[in-house]
Amino acid sequence: MAPPLAISSDGTFEVEGNAYLIPAEFSAREVYSYRRLMEPIPDIPGGTSLNPEQRRRQRAYFLRRAAACIIPGLQVKSLEGLPLGQLQNMHEWIVAHRPDLSEAGHLPG
Repeated sequence: MAPPLAISSDGTFEVEGNAYLIPAEFSAREVYSYRRLMEPIPDIPGGTSLNPEQRRRQRAYFLRRAAACIIPGLQVKSLEGLPLGQLQNMHEWIVAHRPDLSEAGHLPG
């Protein structure tokens, strides 16, 4: 298992040699986009079912997109090398330190 992504108390972290800052405040559009991307996707009765590996890939995809929508300069492609555990760690930090982004106060899903 990969070590957790190191995020400083002010929200700075490094990916692929580039430093990023998780802002302290967000626009209404950023909050809306983040919340939508973090919503759990329910199974659709009679629809396509995903095996566990597909579900992990889907979860990682939405975690990358959610991070990129709120962190200035961060591209989804920059996060593709991070394992799911590090992506989840990043969002746990975000929800704990930027509570205005989460309606529930915890990482959904």
